[in-house]
Amino acid sequence: MNTARIVVLTIAIGAGGIAAYLASGSDSPAPPPAAPIAQLPTADILVAKSDIDLVQVVKPEDMQWQTWPVSAFRA
Repeated sequence: MNTARIVVLTIAIGAGGIAAYLASGSDSPAPPPAAPIAQLPTADILVAKSDIDLVQVVKPEDMQWQTWPVSAFRA
């Protein structure tokens, strides 16, 4: 074997060893969970499940309760 091949082989083995060392040392603990997000005050409101025609009789099955943020209500 000539000297150039031995040098390249040595560098490749050294790089592989360094990569293995760095990969094995990456067992750092997981970051702590993020702080909980502040919840907006909400209220349940009654809404139509679909569009209501002008002369349509509204039945209970046409309506549903839905949670909405209180800040979306008009005064």
